[in-house]
Amino acid sequence: MTLAPIRGAPPEASIPDFPAEEPNAEPIPTNATPVPADQGQVLLTRQPHTPIDISGSDLTLTFRVIPEQPAISRASMTIQVVADTVGQSSATLGLLRMSAVAARTLLTALKDGRSPIVATGDEGGTLELVYEIAESGHAFLIRDAGECHVLSRLLIHPEFDINTVANELLADLGA
Repeated sequence: MTLAPIRGAPPEASIPDFPAEEPNAEPIPTNATPVPADQGQVLLTRQPHTPIDISGSDLTLTFRVIPEQPAISRASMTIQVVADTVGQSSATLGLLRMSAVAARTLLTALKDGRSPIVATGDEGGTLELVYEIAESGHAFLIRDAGECHVLSRLLIHPEFDINTVANELLADLGA
């Protein structure tokens, strides 16, 4: 079978012959070695100022640090409490807005393992959080600001590292 000339090529250009046989390509050896099963997965690092969620069976606490904007606003932290109901949309129960000083106090107490800790929104908010370590484990109690009645309870999974969360949020605050 004769091939047609290549378009745009000079008239005297030769027509190349194509190989009739399959190329003998050898696989390129890889230098990658498999990860041993006992080494585990590499954990992704968190981007600074990314919100941190602590979730339970029916609640989610979202910790968000708002960085300082010089000459505009000081650093602060908000904690939003959202009820997760099956088959329905999530409903916000309320939030706390804390100054950087109050947030550092709360996060340092969490990091040090103190219990109970009461967190109130010194810059606004509709709820109070109480962190406690009980026989049943670590938990956040959610109640209306200034009230003693507990609205909800968020049990923290035993493998959840509250110390790491506190350290990351303290770093976001610039502590």
